[in-house]
Amino acid sequence: MSISHLPEELPQNLDVLGVAERWQTEGRKVVLATVIETWGSAPRPVGSHLIIDENGEFEGSVSGGCVEGAVVSEALDVLEGGKARRIEFGVADETAWRVGLSCGGKIAVYVQPVTSEADHGHIHLLNKARYEREPAALLTNLADGTSSVMLYGDDAEDTALAVAFENGVRSGKSGHVTSEDGQEYFLSMQVPATRIVVVGAVHITQALVPIAQTAGYDITVVDPRSAFASKERFPGISLYAEWPEDVMEQLKLDPYTAVAAVTHDPKIDDFPLTEALKAGCFYVGALGSRKTHAKRCERLREAGVSEEDIARIKAPIGLDIGAANPQEIAVAVLSEIIVTLRGTKAEQKKAA
Repeated sequence: MSISHLPEELPQNLDVLGVAERWQTEGRKVVLATVIETWGSAPRPVGSHLIIDENGEFEGSVSGGCVEGAVVSEALDVLEGGKARRIEFGVADETAWRVGLSCGGKIAVYVQPVTSEADHGHIHLLNKARYEREPAALLTNLADGTSSVMLYGDDAEDTALAVAFENGVRSGKSGHVTSEDGQEYFLSMQVPATRIVVVGAVHITQALVPIAQTAGYDITVVDPRSAFASKERFPGISLYAEWPEDVMEQLKLDPYTAVAAVTHDPKIDDFPLTEALKAGCFYVGALGSRKTHAKRCERLREAGVSEEDIARIKAPIGLDIGAANPQEIAVAVLSEIIVTLRGTKAEQKKAA
């Protein structure tokens, strides 16, 4: 029988746009505020969202608390007037000290009503794409406030917009883009959350789960050995006590996923490693000595895996920090995942 455990308490709203859709279904009038530009020590990155309803209730953040009150006030004016607007806060503004940006930062926020049926549809499409782990973007014309949704795989007629979207899919960064006809847009990118899939419910995994969660990663554990993959050993996470090949469709491996195989058992590890390479997972790591990995590479070659793909496997797994116990190995694994994702000098040096 298939056994899978999910967290006992799932969040009701996974992100700001999820809350926005719920508010829309409740009949509330919603305004979306987005950070579209920053200078200096701005507290929130470009693309950050805040939503506001007609009563001034809000969710999200555009400044970590510095200017939310002022943005809420502007949003209520936007709802009344029905027209989007750009507002700026910073040291050059006489309101800088009042809103808390005296440290030298400056932000530009675009405030737009999302009250039409089309707007409702856009928010729904973005949330659907997030649920299905597909990249998407809200494309907003900064001159008139009209928006559309760009979905991965769709053909865009405007080459400049298409190129900007493809770049955003790779980088995950939102930003300004000028269309071929000279109109200025803001591309608010939404890419799948980075996550970790661990094959093997072993002691290393028990140590890895809490530190990965602390670092902000979703984590899933797969192991067909039910004595290892138990809810008691791994409470509150997505857990599959099944063979990897039986749950691969549910796992939906993609380029935003890291896969770490740590069972030492080729009957368990080899298949998910092969599938992770096929899916283009940004990190693929496997536990084992160099001798063990050499035997693994031979098996993968016989299975038709290319030398280029085999070379992508991080083995022995983890950064070389002299780890000597499961807890330290878990730190080494998470560190290697992070430097692979971020492309730091440490990873570049190791790759060289």
